[in-house]
Amino acid sequence: MNKSDCHTICEVTMNEEKTQIAAGVLSLLSVELGMNKQVVVSFSGGRTSARFCELTKKLFPNAVYVFMDTGGEHPETYDFIRKVNLEFDLNLVCLRAVIHPDMGVGVTYKIVGIDEIKHDLQPWREMVNKYGLPYLTGAFCTDRMKTTPCRKYLIDTYGKGNYEIFLGMRIDEPSRLKPKLGIKYLADFNDSEKQDILDWWAKMPFDLKIKEHLGNCVFCIKKGINKIALAARDEPYLASQFIGVITSDNVRKLPVVQMDDLNLHEDDFDFNHLATNGLDMYRGHLSLMQIIDLYEEMPTDKLAKTVRSTFETGSCSEACEAFSEQMDLAL
Repeated sequence: MNKSDCHTICEVTMNEEKTQIAAGVLSLLSVELGMNKQVVVSFSGGRTSARFCELTKKLFPNAVYVFMDTGGEHPETYDFIRKVNLEFDLNLVCLRAVIHPDMGVGVTYKIVGIDEIKHDLQPWREMVNKYGLPYLTGAFCTDRMKTTPCRKYLIDTYGKGNYEIFLGMRIDEPSRLKPKLGIKYLADFNDSEKQDILDWWAKMPFDLKIKEHLGNCVFCIKKGINKIALAARDEPYLASQFIGVITSDNVRKLPVVQMDDLNLHEDDFDFNHLATNGLDMYRGHLSLMQIIDLYEEMPTDKLAKTVRSTFETGSCSEACEAFSEQMDLAL
């Protein structure tokens, strides 16, 4: 046996041991949960979340899988979700927020078929028309379009406190791993990091066929402005659709921050000609249109390099999970 063969055998053995350990921990979780609570896996549409679905399916045959559709995912993400559902036999429950136009009437939900989920921005449109535009430090979009409607569905279906939420968050996402009764994470029993997930998907017959900066809602406010600029460059039609939604006269207008109050990096760009207009949703109090203008002269290959050279923990690199933004929420 040569040195290369020995290394391969050792590597396989270590991977098998990891799998056995993870299975053992999951088995303990299964005993801990017993038959009293329904296991609910929140599937975000990202690679990590999909891998988590595959793991939990093996040990929790009666688990329920839920996807919250914001209508803002990339079209390829919807194709990926349908393939994941079929490959892992998830029987995925797909929900959309129903946002009533009248103030004082809370968000509810509707169940839609998996063939009905799509990029049409309808939940986004209803949300901004009632509540105004979300912004970086006021990212209520996840709560309105994911957490609240999902929680109401689970309470209606299983009763308050009768379910356990499983979220696909990795061990290398420490800022997102907040201890909370009623919630468990992938990182609680599996030490997979981002590269491990990518390596696993590389061996699968299908994968999520989009670049990382296009993940989650394509123009998610949590993304860095370079990612937003590149997303608009790569998907001009989707950018045009989103701009149409957020600039509609039907959007509720909220107070805006004045330019003089902003602490911007004028060494990088000339911000003096920019004026906030109620659309300053992104970092630096910039609008999507302003971000597009800022990077207009930068070649696409150079812009892409700025994205590849950054790693932003919690920057929505793959997905916003339902329940992740309100960990003090009573379940």
